[in-house]
Amino acid sequence: MDIGEARGLIKDIPLPEDRPLQWADLGCGTGTFTYALFRLLPPGSILYAFDKHIQLFHEPGIRFTQLDFETQALPVPPLSGILMANSLHYIKDQEALITKLRQQLEPEGTLVLVEYDIRAANSWVPFPVPLLKAKQLAALCGFRNFHRMGTRPSIYHGGDMYAAAFTR
Repeated sequence: MDIGEARGLIKDIPLPEDRPLQWADLGCGTGTFTYALFRLLPPGSILYAFDKHIQLFHEPGIRFTQLDFETQALPVPPLSGILMANSLHYIKDQEALITKLRQQLEPEGTLVLVEYDIRAANSWVPFPVPLLKAKQLAALCGFRNFHRMGTRPSIYHGGDMYAAAFTR
């Protein structure tokens, strides 16, 4: 997937445009979704990118930190939003993590997931988060609103990928 395709999947994130925002990308990898999200944010915004492995970003508004977001606290102020693109399926206790992350959000904050809509685990997706499970997790973790933003066929797993937003 390239940055344009990633942007197309998440382009409907509800973003206020009247002020700079502070977002985090958890499990950013080489930055496909990091760059896609950064291009959607209002001018002056900051995007904190976190990954277990060192990554390099060349945008002044993207601030990378090597960190295991599952076990370590995020060293950030309250966030406008959090993006998890293909990273929640590596977490066994997804409810505990999302509950913890919800506390990092501003009162009107948004959590965005990009995941595979599959039910069967495999070596690349050990703890699948199909769309129905994502909706259930949102409710269990105290989010009132769940919105599926987009889908696209997955070339790897024979199903679809989806992007969904949870808001408080």
